[in-house]
Amino acid sequence: MRQQRRLQYRKGNRLYQEQLRQTKLNFWKDFCSRTKESNPWNAVYRLATGKLQNKTTLSNLKTLDGTYTTDIEGRVNQMMDHFIPEDNDSSDKTYHKGIRKRTREPLNTVDDDDFTKQEILAVLEKFDPSKAPGEDGLNSSILLQTFKCFPNLFTEIYNTCLRREYFPVQWKRSVIIPIVKPGKEGSTEATKYRPISLLNVGGKVLEKLLIDRINHHIFSHRLLNGNQYVFLPCTS
Repeated sequence: MRQQRRLQYRKGNRLYQEQLRQTKLNFWKDFCSRTKESNPWNAVYRLATGKLQNKTTLSNLKTLDGTYTTDIEGRVNQMMDHFIPEDNDSSDKTYHKGIRKRTREPLNTVDDDDFTKQEILAVLEKFDPSKAPGEDGLNSSILLQTFKCFPNLFTEIYNTCLRREYFPVQWKRSVIIPIVKPGKEGSTEATKYRPISLLNVGGKVLEKLLIDRINHHIFSHRLLNGNQYVFLPCTS
């Protein structure tokens, strides 16, 4: 059986590589035909001469003490300090201290039912496979195909997270892409950047599963005020 599986894998891998090459070729042909042939300075020319790719460089930023960063490490640290400040509980007010305390207390409620395969499949099918993946490089299309091959394994992973009340640390990691805001190119403040966080799809699936459960509980028990319209589905 192992030999059969090995042959099956090699056959599938060859088919995948062939489809990948064909897809790249078709995309390149489509890209080359987007502009008129009569225009010699089209996108294909700019790409070939390296003029199409704009490399964004991080400029020096002003720090809290009035000085400026001098290297890439200092710029990144300045942006991280601004966008992701340190969570220091010593500065908490009474309200925030109460929230921290409640998060550590065990919930005296009935355990949720396990996630079903249909729930996970429905969530995976809603994701856009063209969206950029996170640190692991896996997009929703890859996870969807993997789920169809190993539905029991996938379901057990998410149900284990549910039963243990655990969100894997790896799924919390993100790749942050700083995008310069329009009109802020000459600024030296960290606010000139808009941070785009690329999260792993595996974590997004778990988050969506939990959100669907929470929304079902809220709506089925009519826990929202009737005047609440913002951030609700099918409302404006």
